[in-house]
Amino acid sequence: MPATSDNDILVKFEEHLSRRALSSSTIVNYLADLRTFRRWAQQEISAEFSLLQVNQEHIRRYRHHLAHTLKRAASTINRHLMSLRKFFTFATGLGIIPADPTAGVALVQDNELPASKILTRAETEKLLQTAANGTRAGLVRRDVAILQLLLQTGLRISEVVDLQKDDLVFDNPGVCLQVAPGTAQFRKIPVSGELRKALSDYLQVRPQSATGSLFLSQDGRAISKRTVQRIISHCAKSAKLSGVSAQSIRRTFAVNLYAQTHDLELVSRRLGHQNTSITEQYLAPHTISAAKNNFAGQPAPVGRSATGTNIGVQLTTDIDRHF
Repeated sequence: MPATSDNDILVKFEEHLSRRALSSSTIVNYLADLRTFRRWAQQEISAEFSLLQVNQEHIRRYRHHLAHTLKRAASTINRHLMSLRKFFTFATGLGIIPADPTAGVALVQDNELPASKILTRAETEKLLQTAANGTRAGLVRRDVAILQLLLQTGLRISEVVDLQKDDLVFDNPGVCLQVAPGTAQFRKIPVSGELRKALSDYLQVRPQSATGSLFLSQDGRAISKRTVQRIISHCAKSAKLSGVSAQSIRRTFAVNLYAQTHDLELVSRRLGHQNTSITEQYLAPHTISAAKNNFAGQPAPVGRSATGTNIGVQLTTDIDRHF
């Protein structure tokens, strides 16, 4: 039963909150947060912007705006995000919108502000070596492929688990990944070098399954975001590395790609950002300097585990300009 305007939706939401016996001040705060978000979107995205048009990237941009432009505390950012989450859960339940745009957008932690840690080359090599020497033989190639993918492409965890086997496209002049097809974040990412080898090794042992998901569990089911988080956490802990997360890996990729290319538009495309202003704020100058110090003058290390798995790290940059 779709509503005809944002005001109609907000009235229905207010009635819903009232039926749940929430205090009047709580209801006022929920509605104020929603209107604040809509005003921001009408200024930054479109003067005609409607709550019916919200997608996941809008939520991420707003979170970034609260954290880096307004420099709000984590607790304040999370309050805004929870207000949006409550509203869009309600709207999805009524069928007003087809999907909840807040799904997959994480709350922030106090230690995420300021920017998360940048891994050194030695740390990334140690992380990959630990994965390659894992004790779960059937999953070693999968875990190495996932870590290589995160380190060399900067994909979000949600984008990794959403990848389909058919998204790995073999075409001239090479191999590419189609990321987030059908969304505003759609992009083609080149696959070469050690990442191509890691994916090829994994596909040789990928379980037979009716599901089209690229990454599977041992019993042939699509993996979850929590599985990817566990892989990162387990390998980091085994390697005795602190501060390693999906966010720190993504930031490491972005900072090092920019340090190598000085091409802001390239980094923005690879990260799936909607504009370069987001990327510019994402790449803190002191962090870029640190990446140069960590990586300058060092050839990309390439090694092998005891099982023969390649564990080198390389960033593909020039071929990306063709996509």
